[in-house]
Amino acid sequence: MPSWTSSILLAAATTLFIGLVVNPRLEARKPRIEAKNNQKRLAWEARAEFSKRVLTILSACGRLRETPVPPALSEARPELAARLDAERQRWLDQLDEATQYLIDNMELFALGYATDRLRTIVGQFVVHARAVVLSDRTVAKKAERLAALASPIQNLFFISRRHVTTIGRSFEQFERAVAALDEDLPDEPSTAPVPAPTTPQTTS
Repeated sequence: MPSWTSSILLAAATTLFIGLVVNPRLEARKPRIEAKNNQKRLAWEARAEFSKRVLTILSACGRLRETPVPPALSEARPELAARLDAERQRWLDQLDEATQYLIDNMELFALGYATDRLRTIVGQFVVHARAVVLSDRTVAKKAERLAALASPIQNLFFISRRHVTTIGRSFEQFERAVAALDEDLPDEPSTAPVPAPTTPQTTS
């Protein structure tokens, strides 16, 4: 058989093998590959949103802490003080939106982390941050507590894993920030509770 005939037959056999065996297997794997890629894309997008909200909290807290409205300004220039108050309210609204998103969508980004410890920390951060926003703390105290919670979260989840010392220190900082929330709780009442009034007895 001439060599060119052998080459043609080999090429035909190769094409037939690819068409009958390889391509069907690739087509069967295609949905699984696409599903896996979609899961990775959704996980990446969820973590990007998580990072965005953490940065929003840090930025808004920084602005609130750096721009208090002193009483003297309210007396001397009430219009300017009113504008600053409105701007501070806008930053408070940013904190409200960011923490609301986090607690409403926590499962999208928290469950993607590999260890129970990281997932627990995400849950603690989200719940405590939202609780601080909803609390009756002063604006200054809210900004202080939220910044203390969010700063170690930024280091734990969004910096390079090579910064081992910073990450280790951030675990401790987050635990202290959570513990410090108890300092804002009202003191226990020192007096005994007043008994409920009794129903007056009637005499016949």
